[in-house]
Amino acid sequence: MESVFNYKDNLRIRQKQILKMKRFQRNDEYLTPPGSLSQLLSHPINKGQNGIDISIFNDHRYAFFFWNKWTQNLIKEDRINYPPCLVTLDWHQDLVCPEDLEKKYLEKLDLNSNQDVAVYAWNNLSSINDTHIMSAAYLNIIGDVYVHCRQGSFDSDWEDDHIIDRYGNTHTIKKFKDYKDLENGLLASDENNVYFDIDLDFFTLQNPFNGEGPIYTYLSEKTIKEMLDHKHPLMQWIFKRLQGITIAIEPEHSGGLLKANRLLNVINNIWFKPSLFTSYPGQWDKETNWKHLR
Repeated sequence: MESVFNYKDNLRIRQKQILKMKRFQRNDEYLTPPGSLSQLLSHPINKGQNGIDISIFNDHRYAFFFWNKWTQNLIKEDRINYPPCLVTLDWHQDLVCPEDLEKKYLEKLDLNSNQDVAVYAWNNLSSINDTHIMSAAYLNIIGDVYVHCRQGSFDSDWEDDHIIDRYGNTHTIKKFKDYKDLENGLLASDENNVYFDIDLDFFTLQNPFNGEGPIYTYLSEKTIKEMLDHKHPLMQWIFKRLQGITIAIEPEHSGGLLKANRLLNVINNIWFKPSLFTSYPGQWDKETNWKHLR
């Protein structure tokens, strides 16, 4: 039987070992938020340009992690002079600004540490996934924001907003009821780099979970295909400037896991052949690629 001294001594040793394990990480470069998937693809338009990532996850706040990772890499590679704008399709606006205390925590965040940013996105951003956009804007991870959404009951809900980031830059947030208005707004802008963000609940019309209607109804598959087709003028504009794609599944907002996966499959079939995350080592012609580049 261990003496009391030996027991306490061994306990302290084990506690030190646990602390060391917590600090240990194999490779920060490849660390991502839990449950997320990311695939590097060729650029959809510019063949000579570096590839872009498409990242998929359940909780929309994890987009914050990927936008930051991509922006930090673009800065290090001297490929941008200012952060890409964000174009997002979402049922909700997701435009809650960080409060003063949250701003202090954001300012202390090490944006070059994937571990710190992943933990922050998981643990500190709002669990209802509505603070990631304005938090990213506050840290100048993203530039101006263009939101096409369904949430908004009053005329004032659709007015432009602004946020001043920690460095004194002003970010404009524009909201659009109609896809055509989003198209007109972007085509008339002088944006050069884009993060394209999709929350799958955008493709719902009536949505009981979001307080609209008694049953779930959806955009038709035909309509979704027309919106996201690479030949559509808006998609041509986005793809030309694309620096990354984020997709939030959030099945509870989309009518359940099967419905959400069906919507994801529609996007997958519009853009890719074969499916995302198809890998044949050494046989690149069999791996995931943009369908229009086949």
